[in-house]
Amino acid sequence: MGKIITESGANFGEFAEKDLFHIEKSPIVESLGTGIKRVEFIVRSKSDIIFVEVKTGCLNPNSPDKGENFDQFYDDIADKFIDSLNVYAATVLGRYNGNDDVGANLKSVIPLKDKKIKFVLVVTASDFLEDWLQSPKLELETRLRKVRKIWGINIIVLNRNMAEKYGLIYN
Repeated sequence: MGKIITESGANFGEFAEKDLFHIEKSPIVESLGTGIKRVEFIVRSKSDIIFVEVKTGCLNPNSPDKGENFDQFYDDIADKFIDSLNVYAATVLGRYNGNDDVGANLKSVIPLKDKKIKFVLVVTASDFLEDWLQSPKLELETRLRKVRKIWGINIIVLNRNMAEKYGLIYN
């Protein structure tokens, strides 16, 4: 029996504990104090390390009136991915004591060159069509350009139905 994570009206998993780092609830991050943003969880598949951020909705980068919250919305998501990657890397490198909440398979990923790192934004509202999600993907790729170049990260934006097919949402 694995772990199911409920977030933004969706059940994610079922993930084996050895493949999971529920970073949002991590004592490691809590011990670092305020200001460290984080995604919901990090999960390892056979060939990937997947950082998952979940939102109920998404702002449209193509809207002529983006509104005052637009930059904050996308900056917040980008910060969560970057901070989570930094905390994860520091944990794997042994910078923190008591890293028991990081699954064993996520701790033993050296060499990382054999793993693909993916930043996945899941928008749980199913009315966002696949074509529409390309614009938020491009927005995140632009904001995360440097970290993508350094780490070779792929950005993926999914709606609920796509996340189910991707194996992230539990039915």
